[in-house]
Amino acid sequence: MSPTGIRHEAFFRDDIRNVLRSIESANACLAEHVPTSEVAIYRAGFTAALQAVALAFDVRLDLPTPKRAAALLSVVQLASQED
Repeated sequence: MSPTGIRHEAFFRDDIRNVLRSIESANACLAEHVPTSEVAIYRAGFTAALQAVALAFDVRLDLPTPKRAAALLSVVQLASQED
């Protein structure tokens, strides 16, 4: 801490990218062990949140879109357009 009490820290974009990728990897295990449509939709939102954090730090993050989640979201979007 500085004498003014303000803490200064710097993070490298590569470090932020690696943390986000490791979080996504841990979350991917959920889909492997609990392959339900609810988990697929949860994973799609979780991946979107990680992408948003990456965007906030101006980090390019290429995460795979969970295939099942993408298919389910397409169905949900089609259903909402019909209403």
